[in-house]
Amino acid sequence: MKNKKTVNKLWGTAFKHAPQEQAVLFAAGRDVKGLPPADEVLIPYEITASKAYAHALYEQKIITKTECSKLLVGLKQLNKLYQQGKFTLDPSKEDVHSNVESWLVNKLGMDVAGKIHSGRSRSDQGVVDVLLYMKEANLMMQKEVQLLIKTLTYLAKKNAHVLLPAYTHHQHATVTTWGNMLHSYAEAFKKDLKKLQIWHQLEEISPLGSAAAYGSTYPIDKNKINKHLQLNQVFNNEIQVMTFKGDAETLMVFNLTMLMNHLSSLAQTLIVFSTKEFNFIQISDEYSTGSSIMPQKKNPDPLEVMKAKASMCHGYLMSLLSLTKATFVGYNRDHQWVKYLVMDAIEEVALAPKIMVGVLNTMKVNQEIMASWTQKGFILAQAVMEGLAMEFQLPMRLAKLVIEATVKKCDEKTGFQLSVLNQVLTEYQLMISVSKAQFGSWTDPLLIAQKQMKKKL
Repeated sequence: MKNKKTVNKLWGTAFKHAPQEQAVLFAAGRDVKGLPPADEVLIPYEITASKAYAHALYEQKIITKTECSKLLVGLKQLNKLYQQGKFTLDPSKEDVHSNVESWLVNKLGMDVAGKIHSGRSRSDQGVVDVLLYMKEANLMMQKEVQLLIKTLTYLAKKNAHVLLPAYTHHQHATVTTWGNMLHSYAEAFKKDLKKLQIWHQLEEISPLGSAAAYGSTYPIDKNKINKHLQLNQVFNNEIQVMTFKGDAETLMVFNLTMLMNHLSSLAQTLIVFSTKEFNFIQISDEYSTGSSIMPQKKNPDPLEVMKAKASMCHGYLMSLLSLTKATFVGYNRDHQWVKYLVMDAIEEVALAPKIMVGVLNTMKVNQEIMASWTQKGFILAQAVMEGLAMEFQLPMRLAKLVIEATVKKCDEKTGFQLSVLNQVLTEYQLMISVSKAQFGSWTDPLLIAQKQMKKKL
């Protein structure tokens, strides 16, 4: 029998469903797991770029076919060692570039491995490594955002007629549907997806061949290098590559920040709607955490962490903008810090869309409670005003005055009363009378909400 006095976590035994491990890790973040060294992450990209460069050196007859083959075999062996966890960086060698070249020299000898750096600088190596890393991260993020959009669109259709009170200034404004609200976020994430896609067109530019910012006297063919790298395009000016080497990172982080802004908005909305006071939704135990002191607590930590990560991205973006301003022409060492900022941002954002998909797919929507608030007070005032104006061809401003006077005379608990509306119309000396059928069509929240959704889904 399992010892019930054993403590694993300090909360959760009251939960009906075990929390998702990924959600717990997302919420825990750096509390329990640190980030690996930046250049350790870049090892596979350094190897990929070096393979492409070796091919290009051979094609330009800077190295022989035999030398190229030896370099490629060596790089393949190194990659295998890395995947097995048997190749780690030596801090005394400064960076990934020096570590890889040093390993190749020890393995193949100076006569062969000493040629891999011909016409190449650590400057353009650093740019291409981070670029390849960003490209892969960007493509992965696009898949996650596409899944998020698909999830929201499906749930929007499913809940197209589930009534929801609509808010402005955190106060009741009119009526909408749960589906319409979800659809609004799907549209926002579509824009985020488009930004991520456009990044490739603007910033996926192969830098190899630019060397330290001014090229090389070696006959390096940037197009042949890129044939093997398969990046979107090659540079037109080598000075531009280094002077503005933070552009790709800054745009990447801007795109991620906008994505996180939208995620944090959805997160905050779900948090508020899940409170006992609202009780519009219930967030699943799978995406909640508990308290170390209060036995009954169920907290939306993953969603709260999403808001914190959005703030972190703001900081990364501001740092990048500051770091890359007023740059003196050519390569500058301070630009190296853009690598840390973009990698941190990608790490913070990586799981966010997936966590949101999990929250959305597992939460319970309390339709009856939401619908009950769409028939209280004067939440349908705008619909009544517009119905009155259109039905009797009244100026909108006059119709608004009539409805304001009606609201003033009616009681908040009982809401609109047809008799009071017709009384106000008489007081305004308007020779019209609203019928019960007309009034009913203007005060039916479902009819109003359906009009909103008709053209969207």
